[in-house]
Amino acid sequence: MKHFKLLPIPFLLATALTVAHAETISLPSISVHGASAEEIPYALPTVPAASTDIGALIKRLPGANVNSNGVVTSIAQYRGLFGNRVNVVLDGFSQHEAGPNSMDSPLSYLPASRTDHVSVFRGIAPVRTGIETIGGTISANSKKLDFGQAEEAELHGTANAAYASNGNTRQLNLTTAITNQHHRLQLTGSSDRGDNQSFDGGRVRSSEHDRDTVGLHYGYQDSSKAIGLDVEHFDMGDTGTAALPMDILYFRGENIKGSFTNYLNNGDDYTIKLHHQDVEHEMDNFSHRSNGLIASRARQVFAEVQGEGLGLHYQHQNWLFGIDLDQAEHNATIYNPNNAAFFIENFKDAERDRYSLFAEWKGAVSSGWNVETGLRYSRVEMDSGDASLGGTPAPLVVLNTDFNNSDLSQDEDLVDIFATFTHEISQQADIEIGFARKTRAPSYQERYLWAPLQSTGGLADGRQYVGDINLDHEVSYQLELGLDWHTQKFAISPRVFYHHINDYIQGVAGNANAQQQMVANAIATMLGGTPSTLLKFSNVDAKLYGIDANWSAALSSDWQLAGTVSYVRGERRDTSDDLYRIAPLNAITSLTYVQPSWQVSVEAETVARQNKISSENNEQKTGGYALFNISSQYHVTPAVTMMAGVNNLFDRYYVSHLDGINRAGGNPDLAMGDKIPGFGRSAYVNVNVDF
Repeated sequence: MKHFKLLPIPFLLATALTVAHAETISLPSISVHGASAEEIPYALPTVPAASTDIGALIKRLPGANVNSNGVVTSIAQYRGLFGNRVNVVLDGFSQHEAGPNSMDSPLSYLPASRTDHVSVFRGIAPVRTGIETIGGTISANSKKLDFGQAEEAELHGTANAAYASNGNTRQLNLTTAITNQHHRLQLTGSSDRGDNQSFDGGRVRSSEHDRDTVGLHYGYQDSSKAIGLDVEHFDMGDTGTAALPMDILYFRGENIKGSFTNYLNNGDDYTIKLHHQDVEHEMDNFSHRSNGLIASRARQVFAEVQGEGLGLHYQHQNWLFGIDLDQAEHNATIYNPNNAAFFIENFKDAERDRYSLFAEWKGAVSSGWNVETGLRYSRVEMDSGDASLGGTPAPLVVLNTDFNNSDLSQDEDLVDIFATFTHEISQQADIEIGFARKTRAPSYQERYLWAPLQSTGGLADGRQYVGDINLDHEVSYQLELGLDWHTQKFAISPRVFYHHINDYIQGVAGNANAQQQMVANAIATMLGGTPSTLLKFSNVDAKLYGIDANWSAALSSDWQLAGTVSYVRGERRDTSDDLYRIAPLNAITSLTYVQPSWQVSVEAETVARQNKISSENNEQKTGGYALFNISSQYHVTPAVTMMAGVNNLFDRYYVSHLDGINRAGGNPDLAMGDKIPGFGRSAYVNVNVDF
């Protein structure tokens, strides 16, 4: 099992001429005369292929990546920032997580078979895209059938079925709607199933997945208004997360979303948006794992989230004004099913409420220069109920008492400012300069994790953490330099960035007190682990810098070459350590041969080794690798499309730096504490029918 070392960029480009890939995407449209080379946001329309997880699509966006803790547990990363630093928006709405370890990351709520496209606001995200956009904004939109063209009702739909050999993975989706020119009533359902995934050398135990969704969507439109109402049910069943201490038994709940837009006679318009979410979750460490647990080490967790959101945006000429409200309450309780007296409320009525208003202006400021600028003020109010526990060691009772006696009500005032200047230097080239001040308040895990546990929002490093009620909010000063160069046959859009972050929040060794460390050691021993240094969420100083680019070239009327390349470096400014779980240099290069009714695409995904790691987190180095894939697409009829291909064509063994370590015992192919390998070769077929 050999690892590649650093693969330089020239090799990445040359390799695309001779090797192959797994997933075909449509490139962004290119404007040749007097406009940027890419749409804003940069989007990838797609049809579903081998993976059920849209994290595989996010990785194709320049600068973007995912931290994977399971087959459908992908946590978005953008330019080294991940978790709730990245504003992930699904169909225009934010999604709260019920799992304290991000098992139900926002990306998991939208299956690939239901996805229309994913997109990123490259570089500095405008303040209109959401509250707390310190790590940018990534959005994913589901398939929505169009309104009809006449008064008479019409029935339309799309059906999709896919199978992949690795893990016996199956996808099904049906979207159908009755429409006319004013009304649209849509019913959508999806089902994803998969067994344990394999790699060159064995299987990843606890990597199965089971997910169903169903949604009812109503829309109305006329010349003066548009109305939307979505009711969706999400049901994730037995699903493995080998990188986390437990596996999913279920996530189950509803999302209700509504919107109303009114177009006024003077050209102004306003939009009102409402959102309600209610999700319950259960997980444990014994149903899917052969850990050889004794009865006292069995653990079961019940968690839930309830959230509401309200948005009011008003558009007037070059101005956009908005008010956004967002509230969420989290609960999580740990049990031992073999000991009725034992329980720990690690989060009890943990509230995180956000009240925000913003203004943006966009227009020309001088000859050839345009600016987009905005200001957002947000008030983040956090609080927690008094946590309780039973049947636990006395030192844990001391920590619980200290927590309950603390001032749990904490408020943060956040101010975000941005300005992006663009200038057309020729008909083929534009430059972009951006500046921003972006902020983020602590998450509820970072602030209210009072017991030394691994409920860390998906860090998946096997370490125990404790929160800090008195954390300060993060402040990032951001600089962006970009170029869009576009001709009729070639386009490239590189971006250079620098982020100077004060009070960056991460786990720090040595900041926990002796009582917390003693309890952490006791918990680790009780669960059959080895005591290690406890990490406490703390404020440090950091910086991130790098470059990312997307490009495409028309080699002829039939051949197209395209790709992305992304590099980010994350460092502590207060110590000599590196930041944790930062994506290494990586590139995707594809070569596509296109005919009117079919196409074949080959791709190389090349990733450099990562040796810039966090010693504070005992992070492991990872080697570089190259994966080769091949895919094809054939339009049988205008309504029927078939896709087939092979992922990881040569069944390469590799380890992704952003994937977690194995926490599931009883696997003869993978030891506890080892990095989880990437998945091996997988042939797939996909059929899509429009009607």
